[in-house]
Amino acid sequence: MTNVPGRTWWVMGLVAVVLLSFVGCAKPPTKEMSDARMAFQAASDAGAQQYAADQYMSAEETLNEATALMERKKYKQAREKAVEAVKLAREAQASAITNRNAMNRSAQEMYNSALDAVNMANRAGAYTYAPQQMEEAQRTLEEARRMYDAGDYVTARQLAESAMMKAREAEQIATQVGASRRAEAEAKAQQMAQEMRDPGATPRPYPTNHVVIKGETLWWIAEYKQIYDDPFQWPLIYKANRAKIKDPDLIFPDQNFRIPRKPELDDEMIREAIKFAKNRGAWSLYDGK
Repeated sequence: MTNVPGRTWWVMGLVAVVLLSFVGCAKPPTKEMSDARMAFQAASDAGAQQYAADQYMSAEETLNEATALMERKKYKQAREKAVEAVKLAREAQASAITNRNAMNRSAQEMYNSALDAVNMANRAGAYTYAPQQMEEAQRTLEEARRMYDAGDYVTARQLAESAMMKAREAEQIATQVGASRRAEAEAKAQQMAQEMRDPGATPRPYPTNHVVIKGETLWWIAEYKQIYDDPFQWPLIYKANRAKIKDPDLIFPDQNFRIPRKPELDDEMIREAIKFAKNRGAWSLYDGK
C-alpha cells in the first residue's frame, strides 16, 4: 500500500469540503419557493389585489423574480427572493384584511345614508314629482346592495354614494315642484270656496280639465260648482278618462282628468251617468247593495 503524504491528505480534505459546500449551495430552494407561492395565494384570497394593490404588486414582482432566478439555476439568489416574496405577500395579506374590513364598514354606512336619502325623497313626494330621478336612485341602491352581498365593498360604496346623490336631487325637485303645486291647489281651493259663498259672483268659464289634489275623489270633483255641481255625475269623468283610471274609487294626486262638456255631452248621457251613480253609490263600499 502506497503511503500518501500528510500534505496531500490535507489538500484532498479541503477539496472535499469545498465540493460539499458547493453542492449544498446548488440545491434548488423548493421549500422557499413553495412557501412564497402559498403566501402569495393567501394574499390573493384575502383580496389584496383590490384592497392592498401596491403591496400585492410588490409581492408578485418579487415572486416572479424568484421564479426567473430558479429557471436560470441561480438558486442562492432565488432563495433570497423567495424569502422576500413571503414577507411581502404576508404584509399584503394583513393590509388587505384590515382595509377590507374598513371598506366593509364604510360601505354599510354609505348604504344606510343612501337609504335614508331615498326615504326622505319619498316623503317629499319624489315618486310623484321626480319619478325618473327617484327610480334611478332606487335602482342604483339595489345594485349597491347586490355588490355588497357579493363582497365587492369598493363598488358597493361607490354605487351607494351615487344613489344618495340621485335621491337628494329627487328630493330637491320634489320639494320645489310640490311647493308650487300646493300653492296652486290652495289658490284653487280658495277660489272654489269663494264661489260657493257667493253664488251671484260672475262665474269663470267652466274648466275642461281638472288636476287631482290629495284627498279628492271623483264624487267630490263632480260636486264642485265649476265642474258639474252634482256628485252623481262622476261617471262622466270616469268614462272620459278610462285610460288613466283603473278603479273609479282610486285616483291619485296630480292626475290630469279631462272634463267633458256640451256639446260632447247630451242630456241622455247625463241621465245615464246619474242613474248609474245612484244605483252604484258614491263608493265601492256600496257595490252590490
